[in-house]
Amino acid sequence: MNKRITVRPACFGAALILALSILPRCRGEKTYAVEVRDGVRYVHNIKPASEKPVARLVFVGKIGELESKDPDRQFVRPMSADEDAAGNLFILDDKDSCVKKFNARREYVGRFGRNGQGPGEFQYGMKVGVSASGQVVVSTMSSEFHVFGNDGSYVDRFRLPRYRGISPVVLGEDRVAAYAFQVNGENDRDNHILAIFDFQGQVLQEFGEPYLLDATRRTWNANFLSLAVDGEENLYAAFSSLNRIEKYSPDGRLLLSIDRALPFEVAHRYKQTSMNVGGQVALVDEPDFTPVNSGIGIDRGGRIWVLGVQKAITQAGTPKDFRIQDYLAFEIYSPEGVLLSRLPVPPEIVKFDNMTMRGDHLFFVDPVDEACVYEYAIVDRED
Repeated sequence: MNKRITVRPACFGAALILALSILPRCRGEKTYAVEVRDGVRYVHNIKPASEKPVARLVFVGKIGELESKDPDRQFVRPMSADEDAAGNLFILDDKDSCVKKFNARREYVGRFGRNGQGPGEFQYGMKVGVSASGQVVVSTMSSEFHVFGNDGSYVDRFRLPRYRGISPVVLGEDRVAAYAFQVNGENDRDNHILAIFDFQGQVLQEFGEPYLLDATRRTWNANFLSLAVDGEENLYAAFSSLNRIEKYSPDGRLLLSIDRALPFEVAHRYKQTSMNVGGQVALVDEPDFTPVNSGIGIDRGGRIWVLGVQKAITQAGTPKDFRIQDYLAFEIYSPEGVLLSRLPVPPEIVKFDNMTMRGDHLFFVDPVDEACVYEYAIVDRED
């Protein structure tokens, strides 16, 4: 593999200084700088190109609630949602070990899956995704994947090695891409962060260089990411605690690397916490990293939507009066990686676990407080 240079997760350092030095010091100055190395486009964003959002989110509706009178619209702990090409919505309920299907008018169609270990059964469901052919893929905490037909009929299941099926997305009709850095592997750049698997669990491709810390386990923690895929099966990654957004071709070639000026320093600290191990209390190191990104999606026009952190915060330092809108905002990038504008998180969102974007639809999943899915439509701004 060709060696690539990765921009380190900080407020740009030398890259920012270089970018600032080449920008014109005048009204109408550029808001970004671009480098091309080994065929890869590196975009260093200084600030948004416009203060006005290039798009807006229109609230469509809320599906599910804790105390619903309609059992078909009640969830115990929804974990993930995805939409097929016909507009059908599939919502995975972890606690109920099932997927509920709603049509394009959001009328309840049916449910499939149940708790267990047999065909069509699963436990600890984590994410649902829909293939190009309409098959529904459910991943679990144990990296087991269950494949269903669009009507809920059981098709097959496969398992990936432990820790190699995190943050999966479905590619095409019969492939899955996921975070795949190997905890039991070497702590070097040849231990790739991404892999593509077929529906038999076989590795088809491995790619993507990790940002290295001083030990394999710490590197594994530092490179967690969110994934999205566009209509041409390009893969996009937003790293949770790195100032790094990347685009890969379907065959795993790095095409685009994006960073942005951050108003805070990124730190990879560890804190010691106590854990009961075999009846004895042991001290263990837990990561307390600075969050940078919290989700990614690609809209119908190929723009890259990233939930970016706007203020420094750590898990240990979360304030009691925490509001998502004070710390997160959508950062909308052009297909070429230029930061076009920012957009606030919708006011209806109080808490959420993950988001999914399909074309011009966006879904936020709240698994606990409201046990529901919020749906929004993406509408371009009219000047």
